[in-house]
Amino acid sequence: MPSEMLKDSLRFLKINAFLYKNALEGLSEEELHRLPSDHSNPMIWIAGHVLNSRVSLARYAWYNGFAAGYNTFLEQTAKEAIAGWCRGAEWVGPIQAVDLIAYHRIVTLVSVFFGKAIGAAQPPAASQAAAAPPVSLDSGRGSNGWALGRDRTESGGGMLVSNPHYPWVGSNRFWEKHLTIPGELDVYGVSLVGFPGVHLGFNKAVAWTHTTSAGERFTLYSLDLVEGHPTRYHYDDGEREMTSRTVDVEVRSAHGVVETVTRTLYFSHYGPIVNMEGLEWTVDRAISIREANESNDDDHRQVLEFNRAESLEEFQQAHADYMGVDWVNTISVSSDGRAWYADTAPTPRLSQEALAAWQERTRTDETTRSLWSSGMVLLDGSNSLYEWGDPENSQAVPVLSYNEMPRLERRDYVFNSNDSYWLPHHEVRITGFSLLQGGEATPRSLRTRMNATTLGDLSPDGPAGSDGKFSLEEMGKAILHNRSLAAELLLPELVERCRAKSLILLDGRRTDLTEACQVLSEWDGRYNLESSGAVLFREFVTRYNRSQLRWAGALFGEDFDPSQPVVTPRGLAPAGHDPDPILHNLARAARVLEAADLPLDVPLGQVQFSQRGSKRIPIHGGLGTWEGIQNLVRPAPNRTTLEPAKSYQKVADSQYLTTEGYPIGTGTSFLLAIEFGKEGPRRKAFLTYGQSEDPNSRHFWDQTELFSQKKWRPVLFSEESIQKDVQEEMIVLGEKSR
Repeated sequence: MPSEMLKDSLRFLKINAFLYKNALEGLSEEELHRLPSDHSNPMIWIAGHVLNSRVSLARYAWYNGFAAGYNTFLEQTAKEAIAGWCRGAEWVGPIQAVDLIAYHRIVTLVSVFFGKAIGAAQPPAASQAAAAPPVSLDSGRGSNGWALGRDRTESGGGMLVSNPHYPWVGSNRFWEKHLTIPGELDVYGVSLVGFPGVHLGFNKAVAWTHTTSAGERFTLYSLDLVEGHPTRYHYDDGEREMTSRTVDVEVRSAHGVVETVTRTLYFSHYGPIVNMEGLEWTVDRAISIREANESNDDDHRQVLEFNRAESLEEFQQAHADYMGVDWVNTISVSSDGRAWYADTAPTPRLSQEALAAWQERTRTDETTRSLWSSGMVLLDGSNSLYEWGDPENSQAVPVLSYNEMPRLERRDYVFNSNDSYWLPHHEVRITGFSLLQGGEATPRSLRTRMNATTLGDLSPDGPAGSDGKFSLEEMGKAILHNRSLAAELLLPELVERCRAKSLILLDGRRTDLTEACQVLSEWDGRYNLESSGAVLFREFVTRYNRSQLRWAGALFGEDFDPSQPVVTPRGLAPAGHDPDPILHNLARAARVLEAADLPLDVPLGQVQFSQRGSKRIPIHGGLGTWEGIQNLVRPAPNRTTLEPAKSYQKVADSQYLTTEGYPIGTGTSFLLAIEFGKEGPRRKAFLTYGQSEDPNSRHFWDQTELFSQKKWRPVLFSEESIQKDVQEEMIVLGEKSR
């Protein structure tokens, strides 16, 4: 008989969503135990070094059931009848559990960002293969998570805001679901398309969300190669030989012909070799990567335990038992009014001696310093000092344990907006953890500071009202107030300086800033649809890089103070010299709008939009990085599917503006607000891009319009409320379940 773990997975898969309906019922013992043998799957090849990763029986059963449900639906629907852009596509067909597992691996592993660099890694004597482009770890993923305890809620129960910033197009979209097993499971929320379970959501006892962690999920290793042997490297007083694996992958050429491409991948004992610009594989050096999530096979089990938790203690215990959360923080609340923050994602364990030696290398070695400024850790792979684990204890696991990770439980609130664990509260600091978990006493993003400002405001006219305690309605308004912290910190001085000298020379041409001064002086510093001045300020502030938004210098006058991280840096940088670089950038911003034939006071809703079929829907919100707005939205292309996408022509000298405006492609995606009260959870939400990807369905655009109007929709949770609102029902039955 299957183990208890497998039985749990079997029960969980027998839920009422149609993709799960046929789940595992009727599968034989042989089918449950059969593991995939075809390792030439392209999605697995992308993940490279995880081809032989351990896949637990329960996990395989979970995905096998999911695949069975999908295949049953496909059998009964036929690909020619599938709604949406992929109708009739030749590649639509049955899937296997291995396909879903590979897809899950791609989402889980940070090292997939190095996919091209892994494929380009060839010994210098054997090939002149070009190095891959430098890797950018900016996936566009971000989030806000608020957890309010009983001291800050009117109901006395916990309250949660789940606000992930994810793509509006492609495969990394969320899909809403309510999963029930009478007497065992009742959970609502979302997961990415193609993932079983609820990854962000709530049940009757707890609610939770995730935000991308600032901690390190991998390390790079520089290998000193043995002279004349580009696949052999020094290691302490000895030498080690790289291993290799040859894979065949089917690739469609530019002419539409499918061809088999053979590629040899190379590995050190740490992991795959990478070859990219700035870190090329030479006769003297090779770069390898080690991934903390490579052996993380408990994420599925942890999600199941989240979904079934009947108390905050059970929810916390799931973290301690499985450590399966991949690269995110967890922010959660309980029905009895406790708020909890934790970063328990797998993090490399380095000794204090190794960390100190690496920090010294960041000061003395330019490559190490440059990579660290990009969020990447480069270690000396020829020195065993930098091995993960504990050199004094050979039994120590290579990643940090649960008890070594930052956690905080409070009765007022905790939050995270993608900066490190150090500042989970306006006034509270978490300290004393590994540098690889994230920085302490370091500048916070403008978006983090805006969230802290909102939650820490106890003034009578603050977002929580005169009592300082949030209601569900007040919390919903607070997350969408669209205040720009950058504007609040800079606008008064910017307007004053602009008025003091409104005529400047720009590229040898006299430019009058009088109108720009007036537009900014009349703007309320928010990014709502009607906001005039927001677009001009955006074009001004996006002329500064990320570092300049965290330290004094080109933009801010007063530098970051670790004792005042929420309010510093602040104030406008001094003029310095003539021409004033601040006014110079404002003039350039005004010129961008003129070139786009837009008035300087153009309302945001006129130019920022989501194209949903034939509907152009205005969208509020802004760029969290530059503008310091909680409700982050921005343009972004679809890089994960073949879905047809309209291309837009950029306006010269602008980072995001196109000739049609700002087409939104990522940002606030699933937005949930929930309040636990005496009568159970009250909740409301948006799935901003809609539940359907079929342009002919009203669910392709209905929630986008609601979001545009800030009209929250109620989340129906009780069986009674659902039955009163049934509009359509679909039941998919497989042969084995009839």
